[in-house]
Parts: sequence; structure tokens; C-alpha cells
Amino acid sequence: MLMNTNMEEFMQLTVRQQEIIDAALALIAEQGIQNLTIKNIAAALKITEPAIYRHFDSKFAILDALLDSFDHGSVSVLADSAANQRSPLERIEAFVLDRYRRVKERPYLSKVMFSGELFLFDERLSGKMLAMMHRHKTRISALIEDGQARGEIRNDVSPRSLCRMVFGSLRLLIYQWGMSGYRFDLPAEGLELWQDLRKMLRK
Repeated sequence: MLMNTNMEEFMQLTVRQQEIIDAALALIAEQGIQNLTIKNIAAALKITEPAIYRHFDSKFAILDALLDSFDHGSVSVLADSAANQRSPLERIEAFVLDRYRRVKERPYLSKVMFSGELFLFDERLSGKMLAMMHRHKTRISALIEDGQARGEIRNDVSPRSLCRMVFGSLRLLIYQWGMSGYRFDLPAEGLELWQDLRKMLRK
């Protein structure tokens, strides 16, 4: 079973599908992508291989679902903040802090989703990862431009550069957290970092 790649038609994961994805994340983070096999996932979950195939037809389908799920969560938080009529800067804040929260809930994401080279072994997956990153950056850049037009965000720096500051600081802190063995409070330090970054973004 493959996840639909159209975000408007995203199919919610079942409990078992999420368990399979989490087991795959753990295997990649602890043993490397080369050890991601249906056999190893089944062993980690103490279920049979056919039980895995009832939900995903290959390990690539599992990784596909992981990317779709992560993408959907990111898009959803931006949509929710828009529905609540938040300002552009508040919507960027919601996106950033949600990222820290999601990674804290599933620590292995720090070593998989924020280490893009893991997807380079498959051209289709690497292309999908790149497209997702571009989509997120486009949305944040648009919010920055909107904030500049409203006089909320400084306009003496280009939206592209400000966007890179947002994503660069986000990725660096998550990477450091993963490499440290999750030894500090990611959401708390993420909030502190965002508060300092927000001062730099404000006009």
C-alpha cells in the first residue's frame, strides 16, 4: 500500500502503519539505511513479514509514507494558523515550534528527516525530499514577504536570506540535539532560539 502523494488527498496513517514507520526510523537511525529491510522491521515489531506487506508493499513505500506524513503535518500547522488569522510572524513561529515538538515526540526524526543524504540512495525519494523542502521554504518565504509588506518584518534583508536564517537555525539545533543523544530539552531551547531570531526578524 502506498501513501497518496497529493497532500490534498493525504490518507491518515493507521496505528499499525505508524508503528511500522517508527520502527523503520529507529532502524535507520541506529543501524543505517542499509539495514532497513522488511525482515528487520518485522523482527523489531515482533510480527511477521506478511503483516508488514498488508500495509506497505516495500520499504520504499514506508519511506514514502514517512515523507508524506511529515509534509502533511508541516502544511497542516500553517493552514491551522492561517485559519486562526494569525500574523505572518506568528504563523512562522507556529511552524518552527511545531517542528521542535514533532521531533521531540519522535527523536529518530532528527537523524533521518534532518539528514537528507539518507535519501540519496533512491532518486525518486531524494526528489520527493527536495520538493518537500522547496514547498516548505516557498511557504515561509511568502509569509516573510507578507510580513514585510505589512511592516511586521524587516525589509532591509531579502526574504530568501531571512528564510535561510529560519530554516538554518532550525535544522542546526535539531541536528545538534540528535548528535548529543537527546541530552537537552529541544522544545525549550528551540523556543529560546526562536525568541532571539524573532527579534532579528522584527522591523
